[in-house]
Amino acid sequence: MKLPTKILQRETILMGLLEQYKGLSRANYILFVGRLVTCLGSMVMPMMTLLLNKKFGFSASQTAFWVIIAGLVALPANIIGGQLADRYSKKWMIILSDVVSIVLYLICGTRELNFIVFIMIIIAGFFQTLEGPAYQALVARVTPEGKQDKAFSLLYLGANLGLMLAPTIAGLLFNNYLWLCFILDGATIAISTILIFLFVDENIGKDFAPEETKVPKEAKDTDELKLKDILAANKGIILFIIAFVLYQGSYAQFSYLMPLDLTRLHGDMGPTLYGTITSFNCVLVVILTPIATKIVEAKTNEMKLAMGILMQVLGFAVFLVCLGKIPGYYIAIALFTIGEILTVLAEGPYMTINIPQEFHGRIFGVVGFADALAAGVVMYNSGWMVDYGMYHMAWIFTIVVSILALGSAAVLVMKSNRTRLQKMV
Repeated sequence: MKLPTKILQRETILMGLLEQYKGLSRANYILFVGRLVTCLGSMVMPMMTLLLNKKFGFSASQTAFWVIIAGLVALPANIIGGQLADRYSKKWMIILSDVVSIVLYLICGTRELNFIVFIMIIIAGFFQTLEGPAYQALVARVTPEGKQDKAFSLLYLGANLGLMLAPTIAGLLFNNYLWLCFILDGATIAISTILIFLFVDENIGKDFAPEETKVPKEAKDTDELKLKDILAANKGIILFIIAFVLYQGSYAQFSYLMPLDLTRLHGDMGPTLYGTITSFNCVLVVILTPIATKIVEAKTNEMKLAMGILMQVLGFAVFLVCLGKIPGYYIAIALFTIGEILTVLAEGPYMTINIPQEFHGRIFGVVGFADALAAGVVMYNSGWMVDYGMYHMAWIFTIVVSILALGSAAVLVMKSNRTRLQKMV
């Protein structure tokens, strides 16, 4: 019995979307599963704003202050983590950082909620940030040449498969079973750590980097070549980082200003509503990431970044217009999600291709540092606006920052196009 033509067409399209992830290393698939499992239990950090605002009773500016403090504590972790990732085993950096986080989360889950628990969350966040550059650099290292966009797309897909349920569960547990969120967070990180320990061989990727990004052997670990020299030689990288960092600064409002406004407008329903919006974001990511990866694979990373930032501008604008109207939130988050996908498809591959492998940890660390700093500045300024009742102005400020990011990305696209035309002449 033959299947209907429409069903066969759907199966063909689905297979095409999945087959684009073939050809990666075993380590890529293990890191995908590890990220999925970790994010499935990621319930504490996404709820940080609500934890401070609802459980500790802090105002919007006080909440912003402590979120910024947590960010400031984590800031040096980006730089330190990047330096360590380029000098020592990336795999063992991830494992040791995870062990500390696991212990701290399990302790938090067995203690009465107080400010000491918050301090332990900050420390756990420090170690999770510390491993961030190593994780990204490890993905880049174990990925075969020409597959960078697919590798980072797959990792992002894994994270959001896990996050589809995590925020909704966290929202349901938040009021009466917050302790269980800590236990689940620690347990899932432990599972991911075991998978990486048993099945990831970071040495497999030593020959995967494209030739043009490899550093001469005599220049390694000497003053002959430094990250600042690489950046100075390619102004496009600096422009990309500026655009991406401004984008990330405004992106942080998704987990700060948005839940504050939802709680203000919808009361006790706010945390649950925010959880469902976040889960909807993750569902869209899971559905759209393979599709977007396939559709834009011929686009440059610079163009992907610009398109992604444009969608974020539109998403935040719709959210501002729809404040108080629940259906509008989901339209806004759909636009925001498309932008998020496109920027993820741009950042990792761009850095991997344009920065020598020996500097991957450091460049991801520097970008992470700048991202956190920009997020802190944006949250602080929008926080005092909220405290003074300027709710709409806080969102307008956020949109302006996104527009500045879009302008930087547009300049980068024009610059890269001119460069390509010159090479063709």
